[in-house]
Amino acid sequence: NCGREIPENKVKAEIRVCSICKEVIGCIYCRTPGTYAYKFCTLHDPRGAYTDSTLFNPKKKDINEVTSKESSEETEIKALIKLLEKECRDYDYCDHTCNEDKEKDYDKLKIINYPIAERLIKIGKPSVPHLLKFIKDKRRKKKSGILSTAAYILGNIKDESIILSLFDILRSKDEISLIAGDALMGYKEIAIPFIEKIMNENKEESINAAYVLTGIKSDKSVELLIHGIEDNIEHSEWRKCGTLFLYLTTYAVNFKDERAFNYADNIHKRLNKWSILTQRYSEWRNYLPPKKETFYHILGIRKDDADRFPDEDDVRDFLRDKYQSVNKTPEVNFAYTFLRKPDVRGDYDWMLLNNRLTHGILNFFITMDEQEIKKTKWINQSTLFEYFAKRSLK
Repeated sequence: NCGREIPENKVKAEIRVCSICKEVIGCIYCRTPGTYAYKFCTLHDPRGAYTDSTLFNPKKKDINEVTSKESSEETEIKALIKLLEKECRDYDYCDHTCNEDKEKDYDKLKIINYPIAERLIKIGKPSVPHLLKFIKDKRRKKKSGILSTAAYILGNIKDESIILSLFDILRSKDEISLIAGDALMGYKEIAIPFIEKIMNENKEESINAAYVLTGIKSDKSVELLIHGIEDNIEHSEWRKCGTLFLYLTTYAVNFKDERAFNYADNIHKRLNKWSILTQRYSEWRNYLPPKKETFYHILGIRKDDADRFPDEDDVRDFLRDKYQSVNKTPEVNFAYTFLRKPDVRGDYDWMLLNNRLTHGILNFFITMDEQEIKKTKWINQSTLFEYFAKRSLK
């Protein structure tokens, strides 16, 4: 692993082998005593095969054989790609750990293919056309092992000459369009100007572009996600707004970003408060937008009329005078019952102010189906709520 030459008379003392398969896994200089990497290869890791990338991968031998055998870089690349396809095909066929209704987790495959990926990344740009063709292949309709791995390698090579091709794929409406997004995450801030351009167009593909930002740590990523949310709030594009909110929370969790968290947390708290108030005051639903009449209208006033008084006593006197001057219908009595109490009126005013945002986003979550959750590639809900819970305790 470390490339150190071990003298023949010290091989037995300094070379480390896997306790199970006796495969050479390194030496005492690159393996730390007391760790799993000191005693096992990743295939025979007691915690599970191919779960830890720090352990020696036996497949590295296959890569070394290919590298030493092939006469040219091009033939080596083709041999490595062929080997990569086989590993991915075997994984997709044999892995039954994934529920059919859930997206397959390719983290394990990434560890399996790490030696191949590492070599192709080292070769660099000559590997790019071979990998890009997998993502461009129109016959591929859904995510697969080879697509996921190709995206990972392309993202690490960062060949700027194909960035436009990746964005063309990202703009498509195919199920695999977000695979290009996975690759673009590797380009980091180089990709942001292209993402900004797509998001400013505010078309359907802007959501795919926003997905890329969840994997690029940058103040600009947060800025674009927040701007996208606010722009879609303004235009009542709640489906886009809700998806962007999910992406912002994903970003907050991925990078523990304060600004992203605080913005998302503010919306999260408003959604939570809205849910509490709608349960507490279920009878208010007929007096909140989109209904035309509010409690203020029933008393014959505008909310602004009450807001102009700086002192609560003046507000209470103003409301009482208005109440006494109108016909005491059941509806008038009902409205005044709530408005005369400062705390209750505060809750009602808050719901008037936040109705559009909270109702829009909550409706998005309520109507969001499993396919949409898959498409947004949202993080696990329990992870998000656990993060919010931990932060709220600070």
